[in-house]
Amino acid sequence: MAHHGEWKAELTAGWSLLLTATIACGTGVSSLIYYSFGLFVAPLQQAFHWSRGEVSTTLFYGSVGLVLAAPVLGWLIDRLGARRVALVAVPCFVAMLLVVSRFDGSRALFYGLFFALNVAGIGTSSILYTRAVAGSFHAARGMALGITLAGPGTAAIVLPLLMQSVITEYGWRIGFVTLAMLALAPWPLVYFWLKPRGGLAHLDTGAEVPGMGRRAALTTRVFWTLAIGFAAAAVACSALVVHMVPMLRDAGLTPAHAARIASLIGIGVIIGRIGIGALVDRLFAPYVAAAIFLVTAGGCALLMHGGAARAPQAAFLIGFALGAEVDLLAFLTARYFGLRHYGFIYATVYACFWLSSSLGPAIAGRLFDSYGNYQATLAMVIGLMLFSAVMSASLPRYRAL
Repeated sequence: MAHHGEWKAELTAGWSLLLTATIACGTGVSSLIYYSFGLFVAPLQQAFHWSRGEVSTTLFYGSVGLVLAAPVLGWLIDRLGARRVALVAVPCFVAMLLVVSRFDGSRALFYGLFFALNVAGIGTSSILYTRAVAGSFHAARGMALGITLAGPGTAAIVLPLLMQSVITEYGWRIGFVTLAMLALAPWPLVYFWLKPRGGLAHLDTGAEVPGMGRRAALTTRVFWTLAIGFAAAAVACSALVVHMVPMLRDAGLTPAHAARIASLIGIGVIIGRIGIGALVDRLFAPYVAAAIFLVTAGGCALLMHGGAARAPQAAFLIGFALGAEVDLLAFLTARYFGLRHYGFIYATVYACFWLSSSLGPAIAGRLFDSYGNYQATLAMVIGLMLFSAVMSASLPRYRAL
């Protein structure tokens, strides 16, 4: 258990790095695309006459780009440091969002653009910012990672309401331009403040840092338990995050009302990430994860049987589980494998997580096309969350590195 004085002192000393990482995480590729794409589904259907499943599959192709680029990003971060990589990655991500806003072509080309968007924007993801934070905090690492990853939670609250308004008023093209403007916002903060704190400055590049080797880590049961268990939860959560608004609109809610309920996902993410971050500094993290996944499965069961009336509770619990997932994944990677090759190891397991996140919306879209409703999707989500709980509970005790 971390000494309270040391825990508080670390958070106080590292406030500027935490602020930068939090804002940058909230305006990176995984936040802006993931939490806004559901608002683009209907406009893209209408504009190009694609089915809901075809539009939802876009995220899968984008995630293939992320999966291929993530290990390379992790290697670059370990070699060059987070700040240098981010200063290049942010403008590249902005440029690709502007390119997507001008799209007018085939579905295959649209999939290709999202592939390129994720490759260009991978350096704006939590892979980079959690490395910067994990390298600068020890006693308060869980809390610091939770605060950093609350940035996407804030995006999950703001984006549905903002983008619904922008898309309704100006169309989907201006929606992507708006995302580009948001993506550019953290660049000055990255330039001035994304720097390791004094005594831990050497941790930004991985030199002389304890930890497991890359190959050794990839052959452990712990790595594959994390990868598979959290991937299953990612499929479940992403299916409902992206399809929450379409699901609620099918139930008769207005677009604005559906967007307000969807924004509860973000509240759940913020509470989950900060609350879980504080807990895992004190409690055994895998048991915390198992409990969260079990509770979330129960929330989805309420949605399955209670319909739109239970949507607020389900949206909050899905957000809470999603917040716990990414927070715990970063914390457990550092705790089990150390920081020596954190960038590469976390990037690899995160790539599995993100690929699974892209499968969730695609599967839910196909199930909707087949059955005309979301009951089969909800049953799938419940089963996957239960599986993730079992996998998390099976993780071993930490060992010294």
